[in-house]
Amino acid sequence: MAFFHKRKEHLRVLAGALIFATFLVTQPAISQGFNPQLINQLENHPAPYLALHGKDPVAWQEWGAETMEMARNSNRILLLSIGYFSCHWCHVMQRETFRNPEAAKFLNDNFIPVKIDKELEPALDRKLMDFTQSIIGRGGWPLNVFVLPGGHPVYSVLYSPPEQFLEILNRLQSVWKQDPDKIMELVNREIVESFPNAPPELDAEVFGEIILRSTDNILARADTFQGGFGDQQKFPSAPQLDYLLDRYALDNTPDVKQFLETTLSAMANGGLYDHLAGGFFRYTVDPGWEIPHFEKMLSDNVNLADVYLKASDVLDRPEFAVIGHQTLKFMSTRMLGELGGMVSSFSAVDDHNIEGGTYLWTLDQLVKVLKNDEVELLSEIWNLDRPSELPGGNHPRFVKSLEQYADEHGVVFDGVAETYARATRRLLKARDERGLPVDDKRVTGWNAQALALFIDVSSRYPDYGYEKIAQQLHGFLTEKVWVDNKLWRSWVKGERMGSASLEDYAYTANALFKWSVFADSSKDAELALKIARAGWQKFHRNNGWYQGDGMLIAPVSAEEMLADTSTSSPSADLIRVSLELARHFDDQTLENLAVSALNRGAQYLALAPFWYVSQLSTVEYALGLPPQG
Repeated sequence: MAFFHKRKEHLRVLAGALIFATFLVTQPAISQGFNPQLINQLENHPAPYLALHGKDPVAWQEWGAETMEMARNSNRILLLSIGYFSCHWCHVMQRETFRNPEAAKFLNDNFIPVKIDKELEPALDRKLMDFTQSIIGRGGWPLNVFVLPGGHPVYSVLYSPPEQFLEILNRLQSVWKQDPDKIMELVNREIVESFPNAPPELDAEVFGEIILRSTDNILARADTFQGGFGDQQKFPSAPQLDYLLDRYALDNTPDVKQFLETTLSAMANGGLYDHLAGGFFRYTVDPGWEIPHFEKMLSDNVNLADVYLKASDVLDRPEFAVIGHQTLKFMSTRMLGELGGMVSSFSAVDDHNIEGGTYLWTLDQLVKVLKNDEVELLSEIWNLDRPSELPGGNHPRFVKSLEQYADEHGVVFDGVAETYARATRRLLKARDERGLPVDDKRVTGWNAQALALFIDVSSRYPDYGYEKIAQQLHGFLTEKVWVDNKLWRSWVKGERMGSASLEDYAYTANALFKWSVFADSSKDAELALKIARAGWQKFHRNNGWYQGDGMLIAPVSAEEMLADTSTSSPSADLIRVSLELARHFDDQTLENLAVSALNRGAQYLALAPFWYVSQLSTVEYALGLPPQG
């Protein structure tokens, strides 16, 4: 869960939302329809997540200026319901609530219901998630935010069953009809945050002290027993692991090495990793890395493949390189399409709507697919003969290594390894016959991250065929989503759609500059420079950062520095590539702009380095401190 600063916008929004919530508790519920009939606009939509909702009885509208105008003209509150294709609880709420006839009718009669794919509108999702975190202290998806016709969010709920959701709808409608002017007074104040200028030079002493303390501050959040960070759900936290690998490469601190080896081994051997096809799931629902939510996302796998390949070198652990290469193989064989770009995700539920159903096994299923010695081996090393932990069976994870099995049974390891390879091939073939829904839109920023990774591994492993994948990704970015000097968020079934965000511009500029160096292409260097400059123009104003450009949601405010999430901070990445481009083109203006933006927010880095490791890495690069990669 991300770290959010209680800036004045959040405090104002929180105060208004709490007063609004008080209205919800005290006002009686009424039900009156006052707007014309709507129809569901999402049937046969090109984006798979939106198309999933095309037959809901809720009259879903598409997000855009026309929908906001409809809300203003009809004086309706909007419901912005945000989710994504591979989200388990999004499917649950659709099935239970959005297909409930009573809830659907009340929504259609009294609100403007809007369904949004968070991967098509990442800046909007981030802004509304910030709002939700501010008023209820947590976030997640499905994210359901109620927005006034003027664009101000006023109330949020996450997953909500139909009875609870209907009660919320009734009370919201009651408040809005009885005293709308008072509500507008609470929220109708625009805030355009401005930050003071910072000099285009870094204080090496100040930032050097922050960097020296950063490792201890990050490890203070570590679970040194089971690996990872926190003590409940476990996310991979790839940016933080990558930063700690760089720090260990510099100072060889034993505590850092032990934590990294514990974490990376637990993630690779446990339930976060797919032991048949390769690749990582989104996160685990438990602290021991056992049971994931089964969605597989492109961005996660890009970041983790990079981490494991780096860890193999830094920690001298060849088995981590195996995981890295298997993850690259998963991406290149399962996610790369004919159009050159990689799909965004695979669903958490199978085509029978069973969570993890594609990946789970019962002992009876093993017996039907495998030979006796193969069943015996996998049952023991994966403990698959335990009682079913999920409705579809058990999820493979190592409780015993192949070496341990060979030692305990007094057999030759090579024979065990051969049996294991044969058995997993059989299981994968059988599993591929199961249905696994895919979100086949190609997200620009994530494909740019993939391109940057495949460029790096092409240089490090020239005989692995990675350059061909990089060429396909490069063609996708330059031919499909960069058109007429505009970057699009995604490519979906032959259509460009979605609002490109700061991360799309930052990651694409970085990838194309890497390609220009790799392929000795001045054309790509110039394109990277153009995209980077466009990123600054669109998303950096008032000395602060905006995730999106021209969003329809109010209030408008900037952030002094953007935190890392499951991936690196886009503001830090744009600063980093801008510094590289400025030095390549001898562009002092761009370098001053980048350093000035970097030279702020030292208090955030000092107090919460865990959330700003990409910014720290960029500071180190700017100061010329090792490690610089």
